[in-house]
This record gives sequence, structure tokens and C-alpha cells, in this order.
Amino acid sequence: MKKILDLIKNNKLIFVSIVLYGIAFFVKPEIFFKGLEMTKGFLIEMVEVMPPILIISSLITVWVPSEVIMRHFGEESGFKGKLLSMFTGAISAGPIYAAFPVAQALFLKGASIANLVIIISSWAVVKVVMFMVESSFLGLPFALTRYALTIPAIFIMGYIMEKLVKREDILNEIENTEIVYRNEKEVLNDLPNMNCGACGYANCKLFAEGVIKGEVTIDDCVIRAKMRKSA
Repeated sequence: MKKILDLIKNNKLIFVSIVLYGIAFFVKPEIFFKGLEMTKGFLIEMVEVMPPILIISSLITVWVPSEVIMRHFGEESGFKGKLLSMFTGAISAGPIYAAFPVAQALFLKGASIANLVIIISSWAVVKVVMFMVESSFLGLPFALTRYALTIPAIFIMGYIMEKLVKREDILNEIENTEIVYRNEKEVLNDLPNMNCGACGYANCKLFAEGVIKGEVTIDDCVIRAKMRKSA
């Protein structure tokens, strides 16, 4: 019984959806079948879109050093980082839910909360392709006015979110975020490479060897932990 309750607790949204579908089936079957058809279409779209997005997220996690993400998307990236975040979201492809795996990968590498909000929001409402389609259907003045109002609002929302949501809050919500490193080079790509010795090893190379051997984890890097906390 406890296992069933834990399963329901960990999958609340799915459980609620099943219950609602069940109610619809008995109360109004036509709504049930229409909803089932829409769900089918949504799942097919996800199967088509998500694999390449997950591959991109994995490549960011494994290949892009944390210091690169922190420099361009971290808190110290300043206004240039916010512009780059806006550009990243604006040139993206795919539906909005495809933005979240990419955002998580960037976050775990040190991107700031404000820049994540900017990427996700611009991905949703200020895409380049969207501007072209919008202006063709509703006219250029409408599209320009909406973008002129929306872009500042996105920057403001990013600033507010960073004040309200703490980095630790997101980290606590993310499960199974531990990265499996195959060799020392992959570990070094995820380290600041300052050779400070605060971890107890003489340099970052020896620390990376320790991670591969299982003597320590990547989170034992003192400088990296401080950078991620302040990013």
C-alpha cells in the first residue's frame, strides 16, 4: 500500500489526469475521446522534438566547461549575458517545452536564474520566426509594438525572479542530476581549473583522477561550489 501511495505522490499530475479522463469517460464520452486524440497528437510531437533537444542538453553537460557557461550566462556576465540569453531564445526552434531541458543543463553549469528566465521567455514569445509569421498575419506595426513591450518585460521578469527564487531552491527540486564522468578530461572541463588545493589535492588534474576513482565527487571542488552558489 505504501508503494502505491508513494507512486501516486511522485506522479501526482499523471494520477490527476487519469482520474479526470476517467470522469470524462463516464460523464461525457465525446470529451474523453477528443482529449485522448489531442493527447496522442501531443505525445507524437514530443517524440519528434525531444530526442534532439535531449542530445543538445547532454552535449552541453558533457562538452561545455562550466567556466564558459558562467562567463557568458552567469551572474557576472552582466548585460551582455542577458542580451546573449535573449538571442539564444530568439533563434531557438521547437515548442516551449523543449526549452526546459536546455535551461536545466545551462543552470547546472552555472547560468543565472535571470538569464534562464530570459532564455525561456524569449523562446516562448519573441522568436525570430514568430516575428515574421506574426507580422504577416497581424501587420508589422502590431508585431513591432508587441515586441517593444514584451522584451523589456522579460528583462524585468528575470530580475524579479532572481530576487524571489534562490539557486538552492531549484537544486533541491532537481533529481538525479549527478553526472557520470568517463575520464579525467570530462571532469576537468567541469572544473574552474584554478589548482587552488582547497579540495585537498595538489591540483585539479589529481582531483579529476580522484573523481574517476570514486574518492571524491565533483561537488567537493570548493571553488566550483562557490561559483555555482553565486551564479
